Amino acid sequence: MDISENDKPNPNDMLSSHEYRARLMTKLNCLIAVLEVAIGKISKSMDLPGANEERLLKIRSNLENTLAICHRAKQTLEKTNSSSGRELAPREGDRAKMTARDYVELSSIDEYRKFKRMRPIQKEDLDAVDFEELARRLTES
Repeated sequence: MDISENDKPNPNDMLSSHEYRARLMTKLNCLIAVLEVAIGKISKSMDLPGANEERLLKIRSNLENTLAICHRAKQTLEKTNSSSGRELAPREGDRAKMTARDYVELSSIDEYRKFKRMRPIQKEDLDAVDFEELARRLTES
């Protein structure tokens, strides 16, 4: 069965959908996190004895190029989003799914569960913070 040109979704129409852009942003963030982890692992592998440095350098270069493309795509998506006047935020159902970024940023499943139960930080929360006290506590530990 052939798909005619008229039956294909128009990418511009898809990008105007807040839901589609939110899914795209989530996928980009996950891909960025995975690429950053992979680059780190390649760098560690290069320090091992007997490592094929030439091959690892090529792999790292390809990963870094892909990461740069992802960062540019994310910036473009953010610009497109901000120009439409809407804020890109994950849907409530998306918050329940653990992403690759969660695996990278959080130290344990317990920490993930703790943060999953917490509500997002609101502007009012920031207004109530005593930054001097917070700085003192952070420098003591």
